[in-house]
Amino acid sequence: MILLGAEGSGAAAPPVKAVRAIRATAARAFVIEHAFGRNHGCEARVKAVMLTKCCLFAAAGLLVATCSLPAQTASPADSPFAGTWFGSFNVTAPDGRLQHNPAVLVLNEASGQLSGTMGATIDQQTPLQRVVASGDEIRFHMDAAGGLDFTLKRAGDHLTGSATGNVHAGVDVRPAPGLLPHDRLVSEITEADRRLFAAFDSCNVQAYADYLAADLEFYHDKTGRTDYQFQLDSLRQRCAEGNVLRRELLPDSLIVNAAPGFGAIEAGTHRFYVRQKDGTEHLDGTARFAEIWSKQSGTWKLERIISYDHE
Repeated sequence: MILLGAEGSGAAAPPVKAVRAIRATAARAFVIEHAFGRNHGCEARVKAVMLTKCCLFAAAGLLVATCSLPAQTASPADSPFAGTWFGSFNVTAPDGRLQHNPAVLVLNEASGQLSGTMGATIDQQTPLQRVVASGDEIRFHMDAAGGLDFTLKRAGDHLTGSATGNVHAGVDVRPAPGLLPHDRLVSEITEADRRLFAAFDSCNVQAYADYLAADLEFYHDKTGRTDYQFQLDSLRQRCAEGNVLRRELLPDSLIVNAAPGFGAIEAGTHRFYVRQKDGTEHLDGTARFAEIWSKQSGTWKLERIISYDHE
């Protein structure tokens, strides 16, 4: 079994000056070739921060080319390591300064074997190699900046440890079950939104409640702040009075983005129509909305809603 780290290399430690030179040179070269060629506004950023934050992102391979991710099969709560994790990758730069960077770690387990990817975002990932787990410790290797060896330990809901190679970094990540590749995130949030308002339109209070967090906060530019129970009572009362609404989302208005470590952000514009008893409808109003979704419970639920710009 190959364990990662200096003790497994079989090579003598190089002189301190050589290590410093390798770190600086490798970081510069890797950044220019692999990191900033893939980002907007790269020329200005290279000039401004070549030896600081940019080299650090690249050193960990956190801004390398995007590769597809396997579907998440388990959450960190279900097994020691499998799942999606989000947190920090803090690197000590060649000049001694500490740089704070985001990190997304995806670990998958199949037939007792672990595999995974890591990167700065869920959509910018590079494969892990030589993944070895023992007890509460996991080790793996990444081919970036001459190679990085990671040693992480699980303590509660944290995976913490270090990455060593041409640079040294501290790693601290926590479970992030709602952090998904962008296309999949858009698909899941769009479907959750559709089901939420299908329940709303049909006056199915229980189904509607299934998509609301118990600590929901709803902010409205006409009625102010309300909560979970108010939303259920309002829907129940309105439907009992025969005041049935139909919501229509303007398709081109929909925006979905990740809220790393928490869930997702959805925003857009929708219209509401009043349904008459004879089947006819008339426009009741148009509004913009911004919503925060969480998947901490295993299913998508709305935690915060802002409804504004009503017409």
